[in-house]
Amino acid sequence: MSPRGAAGPPDIAEFPLDPGPGAGDLAAPEPAAAAPGDPTVAPLASRFMAATGDLAATVLGVSLPIVAASALRGRWPTAAGLAWAAGFGFVLSLALTVAALFLLGRTPGMSLAGLSIRPDATGRRPAVSQAALRWTGTLLAALTLGLPLLWTSRNPEAATLADLISGRPLVHDEDEDVES
Repeated sequence: MSPRGAAGPPDIAEFPLDPGPGAGDLAAPEPAAAAPGDPTVAPLASRFMAATGDLAATVLGVSLPIVAASALRGRWPTAAGLAWAAGFGFVLSLALTVAALFLLGRTPGMSLAGLSIRPDATGRRPAVSQAALRWTGTLLAALTLGLPLLWTSRNPEAATLADLISGRPLVHDEDEDVES
C-alpha cells in the first residue's frame, strides 16, 4: 500500500462505492448514535425543509401524469383511480427514499436542505434496512401529525423518531466535510 499523498492508484478500500468490510452480512451494522449535545445534529427547521422537498418530489411524480392523462382524455380520474394514485405515491415515496439513502446517503429534499445521514464509524452509508427504518420513522411522525416531534422541539439537538428507529441522525453537509 502506498502512503497517502503518494502517486499511484488508489487503494480499493478508498473507492467511493466500496461498501466496506462486512457488506455481505444480512444484518444491519451497529448504528452510530449521536452523542448527547452533539452540535452537528440538524435542527428541525432543516429537517422540515428536507421532508417538504421529498414530499413535493413525490407529489409531482404522481400528479403530473394524472394531469397529463386528464388533459389528453378530457376528464378527471375517478375516485378509484385517485386511490390507486395515492397507493402509487406511497410506494414511490418508499422506493425513492430508500434508494436515495442507500446509494447516496441523502434524498433530494435532504440535498436541497444541505443535510445527509451521518456515516457510521467505518464511513459507510446506511444499509437498506436503516434507510427503510428512517422512512418508516418519518411516516410515523407524519401520520401522528408530528406529535413525536414535540419532544424533539424542546431540545433541538435531540434525536427524532426517524433518528432513533434508524440509528443514524441527520447532519449538515459542511460538518462532514471538515474531516479532510
